[in-house]
Amino acid sequence: MNLLAPPPSTVQVQPGGSGDALTRGKEPAALSIGDLHAWYGDSHVLHGVELTVNAGETICLLGRNGAGRTTTLRAIMGLTSARTGSIRVFGKEVIGLPQHHVAQLGVGYCPEERGIFASLTTQENFLLPPSLPTRFPGFSIDEIHALFPNLKTRANSPGTRLSGGEQQMLAVARIFRTGARLLLLDEISEGLAPVIVQALGRAIKELKKRGFSVLLAEQNFRFSANLADRFYVMERGKIVLEIERSELSNKQAELKELLGV
Repeated sequence: MNLLAPPPSTVQVQPGGSGDALTRGKEPAALSIGDLHAWYGDSHVLHGVELTVNAGETICLLGRNGAGRTTTLRAIMGLTSARTGSIRVFGKEVIGLPQHHVAQLGVGYCPEERGIFASLTTQENFLLPPSLPTRFPGFSIDEIHALFPNLKTRANSPGTRLSGGEQQMLAVARIFRTGARLLLLDEISEGLAPVIVQALGRAIKELKKRGFSVLLAEQNFRFSANLADRFYVMERGKIVLEIERSELSNKQAELKELLGV
């Protein structure tokens, strides 16, 4: 599956409205985004994005190439040139916070480029991210090795010796043990062999069982169809469609038009 206005000179936060933390009962949403605009330099990429990930939900962000999925994840982490609107993580407004403070709220980010250090072994890469002060029970090393046996057998191999699939497993697995409870996963199934995609799917199902909240940016609709509770479809930097999993069979025509699935 297979935009331009000058950015503002200062970061603005718009309180209230849909940017406030949405709740399920009394529990703050894991992630609540309201009227989010984002820029790379002079390029206005996101145009009023609105989405929510409730605690314990797995949400998939769908869209064609260039729709704004990756930019949405990067904006959450503070990795765009400028942002306006509201991004709340477990009820805490993060626009204006330093990037490392966003992570300390319990956010784990797996970028599309994976970020494996070639000079480090698999085990060293795996242990590199520090534990976060969330008190959220992450996975133990043994539990991660049970999900991804290759990471155990390749523990002493340099990052350059890992296959693409093994690198992706490592990139995902190393945030499972940190105490992050909201995971932002960008295109984790792209270009991988079916056996690796299946292993990643099993891992996401296990995350859901354990109460993790997941925002999954994906092109691969077939991979995410059986994993996500809800789906947001992006087009030209906006959310154009929200679908509950139970509605998928009735929304095929719209999805085909928007995604080509």
